[in-house]
Amino acid sequence: MKLNRRQCLMATAGLPLAGVFGAMRASAFSGPEGEKTAGADMAPPVPGTLPDKGSFILGSDDIYFNSGSQHPVSKGARLAIDNYYASRMRDPDLGDYRLQNNGPLEKFARLMNADISELTYVQSTTTGEQMVLKALGLPDGKSHIITDTLHFFGSLPLYAEMEKQGNKVTWLRERDGRIDLEDMRKALKGGAKLVSLSLVSTINGFQHDLKAVCDMAHAAGAYVYADIIHAAGCVPVDLHASGVDFAATASYKWLMGDFGLGFLYVRKQVQDDLKRTNYGYYGMNAFAPHIYPFDEPGDTIVDYGFSPNAAGQFALGTYSHSVVAQLNHSLDYIQALGVENIQTHAQAITSYLKQALPELGYTLYTPLDAQTPMVSCVLEDARTKLGALMKAHNISLSISKNRFRFSVSVFNTLDEAKHVVEVLKKAAAG
Repeated sequence: MKLNRRQCLMATAGLPLAGVFGAMRASAFSGPEGEKTAGADMAPPVPGTLPDKGSFILGSDDIYFNSGSQHPVSKGARLAIDNYYASRMRDPDLGDYRLQNNGPLEKFARLMNADISELTYVQSTTTGEQMVLKALGLPDGKSHIITDTLHFFGSLPLYAEMEKQGNKVTWLRERDGRIDLEDMRKALKGGAKLVSLSLVSTINGFQHDLKAVCDMAHAAGAYVYADIIHAAGCVPVDLHASGVDFAATASYKWLMGDFGLGFLYVRKQVQDDLKRTNYGYYGMNAFAPHIYPFDEPGDTIVDYGFSPNAAGQFALGTYSHSVVAQLNHSLDYIQALGVENIQTHAQAITSYLKQALPELGYTLYTPLDAQTPMVSCVLEDARTKLGALMKAHNISLSISKNRFRFSVSVFNTLDEAKHVVEVLKKAAAG
């Protein structure tokens, strides 16, 4: 059998998935008359039902309930990345490949009900959050900021620093695993500049009523920022209907992308309120230098302009093209499955876990009525008690110092959850 150059590279690299992806390439690049076609434009296959194990490569004894930390890469996304790198290698077997640079922005806009003019790429959720604060002129030594203790733990030092630099920061404390709307109402009575929260908490899966928060905050003159990394792709989110002013997410969790690329949303009605703090080349809509040979003469070194949208305000420079290629597949896959179906599938498993884990004596940290795909329990010295045990049974959970968390995705099954509960039963008995 004659191998093309890419198949030879896969074989000589000793990749165990070479046969799988070779077969996928053969189907992806064979047109109706044997012509090579661009794989980038092919829609992903949609499974008839969930769970969907066929779109992923998971070991038969690998039980992975940790997608809320890092989602496994699907076969189709792996192929999309492979096609991108083949184009970077100028592989003649690839065919007419064109990377859809704006594809993920357009698809994310549809998924979340936003306009593409309200979106731009960012490196991470944290990057987006910090950009928002700077654009609001924070810290300014005077404004009131409201946040809560179920917000992303990596953001806690950010608001502690706002306090140190003179801003008043109100920390809403969780009660019974949730942030009470009445506590939010009381905190807003004196007015505020910003309410900052995680729409779905990484700590325990609690979900804010985002529209209710935004209505209260706007009535008090405050903007609202939402970290949506644990919402986008796994629970329905309507950015326009919620009224949220800013939102950010990375893509390596429920969007089934990878590290290094995410999205920042800036509601069009607030874009003119913001202070410019970024001057990125990718945000420009005009550029005319007057210093190079044959340039038109001018009174300045360069004439330039920035686009009147989120990208014009926040876009900087180059971003990860390999993740763009990956997301072009993954966002199509999520859209085709339907976020509501993904949520319903997860709920069948999380409902079981919320009943079974307390029966073993574990303290549930996730509200019973939470519709998110995570179930968290409090357990002192959890890493010591569970770390080696989970590893021995090839089970992946998120295990913190004093907590452990299940994250349910499209490939997980109820039988897997029952098996993990049996393992945890041994730990509880021991």
